[in-house]
Amino acid sequence: MNIFAQLVKSLYSPKDIAKYRFQGIGKTIFYVFFLTFIMILPLATYTTMAALTNVSEFSTTLKTDIPPFEIKDGTLYSDAETPQRIEKDDFTLQFDSTGTLNASDLNNSSDVTVGLLKNKAVLVVNGQAQELEYSLIPGLNLNNESASEYIENAKASLYLVIALVILVMYVMTAALQFLEVTLLAYFGGLFAAILGRRINFGQQWRLAAYSFTLSVVFFTIMEFIQVPVVGDFYVKWFISLMMLYMAIKELPVPKKPKA
Repeated sequence: MNIFAQLVKSLYSPKDIAKYRFQGIGKTIFYVFFLTFIMILPLATYTTMAALTNVSEFSTTLKTDIPPFEIKDGTLYSDAETPQRIEKDDFTLQFDSTGTLNASDLNNSSDVTVGLLKNKAVLVVNGQAQELEYSLIPGLNLNNESASEYIENAKASLYLVIALVILVMYVMTAALQFLEVTLLAYFGGLFAAILGRRINFGQQWRLAAYSFTLSVVFFTIMEFIQVPVVGDFYVKWFISLMMLYMAIKELPVPKKPKA
């Protein structure tokens, strides 16, 4: 049976899950990686879309929403007499060529604040500021148009950065999923003892891996449609424990030795 057929049957059939206890451990490990891939799809999708959208919106903002400016000899010049604040859906841009503001003055009204100040650029994320002095970049000479073009041209590198972020996210999620499968497998031993079934730990681990299928698919759908689930941790484990319990219940009852 291929992995997609196993995925579908594991959504509703504890009896089929019980049959998977005899398959090779390598196939089960691959299935856990497959489940992990499904789990990160919503976050990976929204992360990619948000990053690309924000870069494009920031590029447009530089070109159209702030006064004409030039960064030359380590200093920001413009005709603006007061600091400018532009708020977007996902970031805030603060523009100040007067020298009035400094990094500590940037007030986060969103998750991300970008500051183009008199002598430096500042990026504030969740209250943590990173500063870059213009003078540290030799020969830096930018205006609205060239800055916007530079950001658009940097999109190619952004795809690589996003791919690396998603890869790290996948590895960390996979490690956590293997830990959860192992923990659930120990519960399988408890269920087997209660139900009077014989099963070794390797078989418990295989059943535990497939018992997570329904909860993984359910929460993946909820994340894609952006519907929060109250008590998601408890719901996930309740579903997985019930699937494992019912799968072990499907195992044959050992025959009693004849007297």
